[in-house]
Amino acid sequence: MISKQQYEAQLQQIFRLLLENKTQEEIARELNISTRTVARYSQRIDKRHGQIQKQKTYDTLFLECNLLKNRLLTLYKALETQVISDKTSGTEKAKCAEVAANIAIDVMKMESEGIKAVKDALIAEKEATRRGSLSSAISDNISNNSDNSSRNIMDELEESC
Repeated sequence: MISKQQYEAQLQQIFRLLLENKTQEEIARELNISTRTVARYSQRIDKRHGQIQKQKTYDTLFLECNLLKNRLLTLYKALETQVISDKTSGTEKAKCAEVAANIAIDVMKMESEGIKAVKDALIAEKEATRRGSLSSAISDNISNNSDNSSRNIMDELEESC
């Protein structure tokens, strides 16, 4: 039986080695402990640090999505100004209005995708909890939805312009 201090020290050491992308087998060999012990420590580390990392991922994705949405809205406002300007020709106004409409649609899609991503994340979290592991399925799901949505929006913008 090890003391609480020894336990915490070994937990921190295993955590550092996991951050170095070492496998459980490599860690077990390096520390002269069983792979089963490393697996148990890894589960405890997931419980301890998983929630913090998950929240950071959510916060980062939320911020990035809002930044993209704000940029799109700024572009929309600039196009709107061109449409109502007396100096812009009729054809240019029509093109600007079309791009602005596409941007408005894309912002709506982002909002819709955001709601879908949150729903999918909650389902994935529930499933991961049911399996007893805090995997990266939640952040992967949100990241994939956000990346795909952002790529689609940017592709559509490039095509429009």
